[in-house]
Amino acid sequence: MMVLHRGPRLLDFTKTPPHLQFNKYVLTGYRPISTTPDCLRSLFYIHNELGNIYSHGALPIIYITLLCYPAVQQAAMLAYILLSAYGIYCATTAHTNFLRLRAFVWQVLFRVSLFLFRVYGNGVGSPDSLRLFVIMDSLALLGGLVNVIQIPERFSPGLFDNWGNSHQIMHVMVVCSIVYLHWGTMEDLAWIKTFQCPAG
Repeated sequence: MMVLHRGPRLLDFTKTPPHLQFNKYVLTGYRPISTTPDCLRSLFYIHNELGNIYSHGALPIIYITLLCYPAVQQAAMLAYILLSAYGIYCATTAHTNFLRLRAFVWQVLFRVSLFLFRVYGNGVGSPDSLRLFVIMDSLALLGGLVNVIQIPERFSPGLFDNWGNSHQIMHVMVVCSIVYLHWGTMEDLAWIKTFQCPAG
C-alpha cells in the first residue's frame, strides 16, 4: 500500500497557499507549506499531487533538423533553453490556467517552424520521425487543454481530488508524449548513421 508514512494534516482549497489555488474543482488533499524533508516524506502518503509526482524535449529535434547548419543549430538550441526557462517562470507565476498554458505557446510555434523547415525547407531528419514528433506535440497540447478545461473534476467537484483530475491526466499525457519523443529520436539516430550533409 502507498501509505507508508503518516502525513501532515492536509488542507482544503480555501486554506492552501494562493499559488496552488489554480483548480477550484479540486477541493481537498493539498499539502501544507513544506520543507525539503517534508517534500521527500510526501512521496509516502496520499495527497492530491501524488499521482503527478509519480507520473513525471525538443533539443534532439533541433539537433537533427539543423544538422547541416552548425552555427544556427547551436544558436537555436541555446535560444530554446533560454526561452524554456522563461516559459517555466511565466507558468509558475501565472494566476490562471489559461496564462499557465499560454506560457508555452512559443514552444509550439518554435517546433512547428522546425517541422515546416523539415518538410518545405532544407532541414534534415528521418522521414519516419516527423510523424512521431507530431503525435508527441499533439499529446502534450491535448494534455494542456484538459488541464485548462479542468475535466472531469469540473462536473463533480471533490470526487477527483486525489486521483483522476485534469492535472494528473495532463501528466500522463506528457509521459506518453515523451515516449513518442524517444521513438522519434531513435528513428533520427538510426537515420543519421547513413547521412552526410551536402558539400558546400
